[in-house]
Amino acid sequence: MATVLIVDDNPIDRRLAAGVVEKVGMTTCFAGHGKEALEIMARDPPDVVLTDLLMPEMDGLELVERIKNDYPTIPVILMTAHGSEEIAVKALHTGAANYVPKVNLTADLVRTIREALSVASVKRDEQRALACLDEAQLHFVLGVQHGDHEPLVGYLQEQLRVWKLCGDADLIRIGTALHEAFVNAVEHGNLELHSDLRNDPDGAYQRLGNQRRRQKPYCERKVWVHANLTREAVRITIRDQGPGFDPSRLPDPTVPENIGKISGRGLLLIRTFMDDVRFNETGNEITLVKKKAT
Repeated sequence: MATVLIVDDNPIDRRLAAGVVEKVGMTTCFAGHGKEALEIMARDPPDVVLTDLLMPEMDGLELVERIKNDYPTIPVILMTAHGSEEIAVKALHTGAANYVPKVNLTADLVRTIREALSVASVKRDEQRALACLDEAQLHFVLGVQHGDHEPLVGYLQEQLRVWKLCGDADLIRIGTALHEAFVNAVEHGNLELHSDLRNDPDGAYQRLGNQRRRQKPYCERKVWVHANLTREAVRITIRDQGPGFDPSRLPDPTVPENIGKISGRGLLLIRTFMDDVRFNETGNEITLVKKKAT
């Protein structure tokens, strides 16, 4: 049966929660605050943590943060009381799995723990399967409408996190590079919008883009995306159906006099945030490589 670590500085509340879960066969262990809970978890990790929020030494919010970092597959359920609502919201955003008001422990606690354990079991199985995964090939097809690429950027960032190819700071930078590459493929490739139009103060660039998103052949064009993930690197290729360009004639965006130019900003970010960037000969395909952080 599941082991529940109950963290609360009030011994009466600890026993109340223990009585509820022990009735259905779960075993319990106890801590009076967050620091003690982490010491217990280091010796013998439980299946689920049930924690109060307002405690001495280390409160529930900090405990949630530590468990999320050190024990990501162990769910944390909050016991909330009047006056702790604000910190409970922060803890849920930080990584807590669920919450139960202390006045509802008898009615809701067992069901909430069982739901959290079920989800955690799926997550642990997923992580065991991913540990055996050596390589993945992913293929996507996008249109030319505003925001079509945004869910894909988030999905690819999550894959990089799952494969442990980079840290959180690099995830943001890679997301920025991908966003710029997709915008280039759609706007400069499929919609054939020239960068010089961005300098028009009357918004000619946006107006023409909106027009071509409804006009053939531009509106029918696609962006093909191929992602190859291994334990050592990710390689993402983005290809559009535009006429392309001569990559050799691209101005170097890293040269100081080019940094302030609108047309070079996206490429500067892409080349800065990725380890390798290459174009095909016709200029309608870009490949971005990010190697595993060491």
